[in-house]
Amino acid sequence: MYVGTTVQRDSPMPSIYRIAPLIFFGLLLSACKQPLERVELSPPAFDAATLAQMRSTEASNMDVILENIHLQPSASAKNQTQALLASPYQPNKILSAEACKADVNCNYAQQHYYMNPPRFPARAEVYEWWTSRSTQADQAAVCGLRFEDSSQTRYSLKTFPNRAALEAEPGYLLTHFQDCGACSTLQDLAVYGELDLTRMAKTCSKRMGLDAKLACMEEIGFTPACAASWAYNGDKTGQTCALTCVSEYGLLPLLTGTETTPPVNENGELNACLLCDERMSGPGFQYSAGRTRRNSGIVSEIDRPDAEIYPFEHHYFTF
Repeated sequence: MYVGTTVQRDSPMPSIYRIAPLIFFGLLLSACKQPLERVELSPPAFDAATLAQMRSTEASNMDVILENIHLQPSASAKNQTQALLASPYQPNKILSAEACKADVNCNYAQQHYYMNPPRFPARAEVYEWWTSRSTQADQAAVCGLRFEDSSQTRYSLKTFPNRAALEAEPGYLLTHFQDCGACSTLQDLAVYGELDLTRMAKTCSKRMGLDAKLACMEEIGFTPACAASWAYNGDKTGQTCALTCVSEYGLLPLLTGTETTPPVNENGELNACLLCDERMSGPGFQYSAGRTRRNSGIVSEIDRPDAEIYPFEHHYFTF
């Protein structure tokens, strides 16, 4: 896709002109290779003892969770990447013009990129989930966990239709709203609650190629499946939003990690780069990852309206 400007439908650009800027930008990022620096949240969302215990746990049924979201990589895909998941973005779900106009993500894509026929920027499974999910706290699906024994080390994950259903099943504890996914583990929750992911994941997203992004995300501390979700998100944003982000931040600041443009303006609206990421990559990431900072009740480094954050307390361990 050609990124950064609106392309008129009656004059589609030759593919070489659409991808050349992306190749050039990717080579620049690869040459710079901004180092990954550990940046901690201040204050962290959890105390040191809780973070240490979270990191020592393990989900016993992650294979079932990944099977439930239908993102098992094919044999050919396994030969092309080390990621444990298939991309949630390809192939895009084709929509009618009317359905596209009704969806904020597809509508954004149509206004900014040449796509004929209109496409939702993720797979059909993602579109079905995205358009049918509830975002109301008392109606939304939730992900719960239940420890297998008193050591509070191994646990199973399970998606429930709502919080009331989870609370009706003995032993299950709420760990985030919306369906379980690749990042629903307590290990990943520890990463979410301890590190400034807005800055660190952005650094990883500048790596050249999916596997380089994946290795960097694992270096942050994500579990392999969760790292794949974040790597695909970074790859998708790079493919579709690169020129938009260069225009927003400037080339040199983006290459060196010295961006000064605030994430939101005085009206609380995301800047153009973050808005592109939210529209083009957001649905696929939320579907595959399951856990986000917002649906885990963690305030991210990007100022969000209170209505977008599900507030609840995490209590898993008896010390």
